[in-house]
Amino acid sequence: MICAYCGKEAKGTKEHIISSGILGLFPECFATIDGERSIVHQGEPMVKDVCADCNNNRISYIDSYAKEFIEKYFLVKYKKDDTLSVEYDYTMIQKMCLKFAFNDLRARKKDVSFFDDEVKEFLLNEEKSSPLGNITILAGLAVNTSPALDYMFGNMKLRWGDSPLLLANSIVTNIDYNTGHITLREERKIQEFENYALSYVFRFNSLQLLILCWDRDIKEDVLNKNNIILKYQYPYSILDASGNTVLSRCTSEATYHHEQLIDVTWGQGLMDEISYMRGTFSEQSEKYFEEVQKRWDEEERKLAEEHPR
Repeated sequence: MICAYCGKEAKGTKEHIISSGILGLFPECFATIDGERSIVHQGEPMVKDVCADCNNNRISYIDSYAKEFIEKYFLVKYKKDDTLSVEYDYTMIQKMCLKFAFNDLRARKKDVSFFDDEVKEFLLNEEKSSPLGNITILAGLAVNTSPALDYMFGNMKLRWGDSPLLLANSIVTNIDYNTGHITLREERKIQEFENYALSYVFRFNSLQLLILCWDRDIKEDVLNKNNIILKYQYPYSILDASGNTVLSRCTSEATYHHEQLIDVTWGQGLMDEISYMRGTFSEQSEKYFEEVQKRWDEEERKLAEEHPR
């Protein structure tokens, strides 16, 4: 076997697609759901094409940071108007997202041409502390504001996938406040970006991350243009080398259960208006939702005990 990271001939070892450290934070999520291939199976998603040295030594530092970061901020659920100040190592966030995306693409036998020798060396070398210039990462809080509570879908705290749909305009076009009639956009156009190479979405409980990878030769003005679109068009914070930001909710009742669907900021606002109209945000409804969530939390604790990692 040729190791996917270092390129050397070696015996393959099992590499977790999402690090075992993160999986261990959520033992209640004991089933892996592969929507693309319509497969549900128990067990931890892995790929077996990494040598022991890379797996256990050279890339393990990324998994250690990923666990530490998720555990510090995102084991809890947040409310719709909450904000969260976070500190992070931007280079390590890049490495975390790239590693998980690379693993997942290989597991599904998809195109991994973006992961050339330079990107692989970036992942393998812990000493490389400067971020890649052709990567943009956005983050937000995943908060369920829909009337469909978490228990209705089971343990879907850990979700990931390539090519999320970044909409160019809102899902809803109009709300008639007199009749309650909602008009949906007939054609959902996807936002196009120059020099786009690859994108991924990751859901780690209350954290949602988007990584957009651009061609290596992208010009600075094109990169700036793409980042301006992302900054002002979507309800996410763009992470950068400053290492600190404030996160707010990036989901609505239309997108919380569909992490691959990325609505625009004004679209999220329109969906919130619908939530107000249906009474989802009323004091009575929120008290009911809190009580149901408490019961579901207790059920999850039982599941975690039954399925220890």
